[in-house]
Amino acid sequence: MRRDGTMRKGEREEGYHGAGGEDGHPPPSCQLSALELSCGFPFDGHQASPRLCGERGAARGDDSSPRATLAAAIAASAARAPLAVAFSGGRDSSLLLAVAASVCQQLGAEPPLAVTLQFERWRQEADERKWQELVLEHLRLRAWRRVAVGPELDLVGPYARRHLLRDGVLFPANAHTLAPVLEAASGRCLLVGLGGDELLGPAQWWHLQQLLGGRRVPEARDALRLAAAGLPRWVRARIRRRDGELEPLPWLRPEANRQLTRRLRVALEEPVRWGQAIRHLASRADVALPVRSLERLAERVGATVAAPLLEPGFVEALARSGGAAGWRTRAEAMSALAGDLLPGKLLARRDKARFNRVLFGAESRAFAARWRGGGVDARLVDSEALRRAWLAPFPDFRAALLLQAAWLHEHTQAEALAR
Repeated sequence: MRRDGTMRKGEREEGYHGAGGEDGHPPPSCQLSALELSCGFPFDGHQASPRLCGERGAARGDDSSPRATLAAAIAASAARAPLAVAFSGGRDSSLLLAVAASVCQQLGAEPPLAVTLQFERWRQEADERKWQELVLEHLRLRAWRRVAVGPELDLVGPYARRHLLRDGVLFPANAHTLAPVLEAASGRCLLVGLGGDELLGPAQWWHLQQLLGGRRVPEARDALRLAAAGLPRWVRARIRRRDGELEPLPWLRPEANRQLTRRLRVALEEPVRWGQAIRHLASRADVALPVRSLERLAERVGATVAAPLLEPGFVEALARSGGAAGWRTRAEAMSALAGDLLPGKLLARRDKARFNRVLFGAESRAFAARWRGGGVDARLVDSEALRRAWLAPFPDFRAALLLQAAWLHEHTQAEALAR
């Protein structure tokens, strides 16, 4: 390991091994090191771009604008199967639904099916029905399939257990919540909005990019920003002040928290130029791995899944289109992509639904209460502090992967004793 906390080429922290091994850890499909699993976030390197339903070559098209390239990617999927969209009512899924509806209309194809998880009414933080109805009414779409779900989406509930026992721990911990959507989209290619939060929001170097794009006047701090921009990425990661620096995770031991801070500083440091930052973000492990997890879940039920916002042609068009400064806000990016297709109220939306209490349900809490401390790396994790995090009124989602790993460890041990 280098002094800045990064790994040398060919070096990797000890990770988790097969579920049938002596330690009972998840199989290698998890692709996370022990520290990554303990903080719930992959930061060690980049991943290849994900596979898609359509052909990549067809997704580029003659028009290289982001909107046209996104439409071409969706059209390539529509040519192979009818479309469905995992539709939450958020901006990313609404963008895909709107463009997919436009594409299907142009092709004379069947309109896309919107598939929505309908949570228990009392969980208000997860209820987005008003946004869903607003978008569907605006798009004049009638094909809407709502899947009633509740306790079965628990982190160790029936849907999660199915893939934990088959595939081991997958990132993110809530990947299993797409399983009922995939089932409801039977025979269709399911479009998911992965990548939108990363690619359509303001970049880390927003202030400097706005200066380079001529969108604001210089200020005193720009001299320091410009000087920092010329430094190697790992040096910038060590010296650049960060607002909202990661607070120590209460379940990690002090040295693990220090190591995590060093590693995350480097992993989350973005290139200065806006277009390069977009390409960098699209290939980051925490962006690419969820698509691989969904592909694995889809294959098991004979379904197909696509993430058009991460299609290489769209990413490249997006990186080229923003010039030196990119967009000022997420709403501006959404307007550029689908301002003529979606209601303005949705484009400017800032709130997001929360699902932590849906995931940390009765089965998770029962397991946490009886847990004996196995299945986590004791060198990194304080088991009692972790238990408290799991049982908190609003549990920290970053502890979710550890809960699944601990459950799988306990199940594997119980099976071994029963033989």
